[in-house]
Amino acid sequence: MRTRVWQVLALAALLSASLLAGCSAADDTTESDTPGTEAASGDSGSAHAVAGLDYATLLTPADVESVSGLTGLKTVPYDPKVGAGGNVNIAEADGQLVAMLIVQDAEYYDAWKSDGETFLSDYTPAVGDESFIGPDASVTPDSYIFAFRQGEYAVVLDTFFRVQGVTKILSVEQLAELAKIVSSRL
Repeated sequence: MRTRVWQVLALAALLSASLLAGCSAADDTTESDTPGTEAASGDSGSAHAVAGLDYATLLTPADVESVSGLTGLKTVPYDPKVGAGGNVNIAEADGQLVAMLIVQDAEYYDAWKSDGETFLSDYTPAVGDESFIGPDASVTPDSYIFAFRQGEYAVVLDTFFRVQGVTKILSVEQLAELAKIVSSRL
């Protein structure tokens, strides 16, 4: 199954690179990153910025703690080599990634939904204008992606799997709760 995930990530990186041509290259990430949603690196090596957004206020460790019951969470810097490829990356004290937030322009939502890997099913009631969960069952049988479109923004929240197992850290329902929080702050 890990081989299939890496194949999907490689395909997604190519898709992202073509979508982001002219902006920057797409970075490959590890563990349970969203296929097709890798945040592009800017000149400073940080996640792609959407003008006018302060990502740190959209999703905080306290938000994830309140929804999940986890404690001691912290924001970690952008580092796709360890899977922290989002605009906001939240981890446990030992560095285990828990959640990742990626914000892009609205047109990315349709690209994610139609790439054949990221989309599994629409989520209702919708968060924002529309939302879905993923990835496709051909990638993994367990959903760890929650995406929504709201106005001019496309947003993805991912959770991760424990390194020594296949248990994801947050449920789809918890990702939906976090998406509602992000949506209220856009």
